[in-house]
Amino acid sequence: MNIRLVLGLGFSVLGLLLYVVGIATTAWLSTAGVEQGLWQLCVLVPARACAWYDISTLVAFNHACRFFALVGALLLIPGVVLGILYAVKQGFTDKVYMKKTAGGLIIAAGACGFLTAAIYTGYFQANYIGAVPYGYSFYLTWVQTLFTVGGGVVCLTA
Repeated sequence: MNIRLVLGLGFSVLGLLLYVVGIATTAWLSTAGVEQGLWQLCVLVPARACAWYDISTLVAFNHACRFFALVGALLLIPGVVLGILYAVKQGFTDKVYMKKTAGGLIIAAGACGFLTAAIYTGYFQANYIGAVPYGYSFYLTWVQTLFTVGGGVVCLTA
């Protein structure tokens, strides 16, 4: 088995976990007692209470972030599955297009995650007075970019 392919898939699976946790949790912005995510707003004091956003009241940056987050997830999951299938069946089939397709999907998903975080960053840097209180979900989405794009490149070149 190709060790570089296994390494690339390992990075990609780690990137997938970071991606899912990053886009699903509510800590994109975290201030005193309030957390804001892509899908919900949570008030933490005195008890945690969360409410879904009304889609008709969201501004354009929210729609763009949500779009790229979903497209990235929809690209990353089949990319990782296709890469794992190629690695497992490598002795039975030498279909190089499976490996290249998996690497391309993983890289595209990492780029979508990057765009999600970049749009979010750009909006709040331009419209927030003072230091922006980013939370762990925001940082997980940035870190997943390194793992997914890196893992995709390693899969592609393995």
